[in-house]
Amino acid sequence: MKPIYSALFFSFSILYLVLDSFEPLTISWLIKILPIMILAIAVAKTSGFSGKTLLLLALLFSAIGDVLLEQGFFVPGIGAFLIAQLHYGVFFASNWSSAKTRWPMSGLILIFMLVMAFLLAPHLGELKLPVFAYLVVIGAMGLLASQSNMPLKWSVLGAFVFILSDSFIAIDRFLHPLPLSSYLIMASYYAAQWMIAQGALNRCKSMRQLTSA
Repeated sequence: MKPIYSALFFSFSILYLVLDSFEPLTISWLIKILPIMILAIAVAKTSGFSGKTLLLLALLFSAIGDVLLEQGFFVPGIGAFLIAQLHYGVFFASNWSSAKTRWPMSGLILIFMLVMAFLLAPHLGELKLPVFAYLVVIGAMGLLASQSNMPLKWSVLGAFVFILSDSFIAIDRFLHPLPLSSYLIMASYYAAQWMIAQGALNRCKSMRQLTSA
């Protein structure tokens, strides 16, 4: 990813986190999605990799989910992010490698998701179905990332951080309020999105250099 895109991404991410300390603005939803839109532009401007459409759709539905959650529509927001995670999962699946050295990682992800499901189950009420559906999809995304040929730095790490960020949301909403939860959730969320995109674009650049050598 070109440095200018990363600089803009982190600048607007910090801006949103700073403004989150004050009374919500009527355009806070727009400021919230600006970093994601910058990543989408960076992906769209990069040529030479087959997963571009999947990444763009994942970023688009992430932005839609951001707007819905900002407006207080929790279940539709989960639905939008579920679709985003499906696109990320297909992206990682299209780069499947079944790396033997990464199976311990996959095991840790599976255990973590099972523990989260066990802890959340008694507290979900009518939201049990959508939350469990989302847990399954994001868990599958993480497993597919760990077994893909995408670089551990940054794409696979980004998938793990995404799971962690959404776990913060679930813990804060259903189990116990987290201190500075909005900062913790959004900082990890922005970091995860940047890492996935950065890793994908770095790999694209490496592949182009190999084919042109």
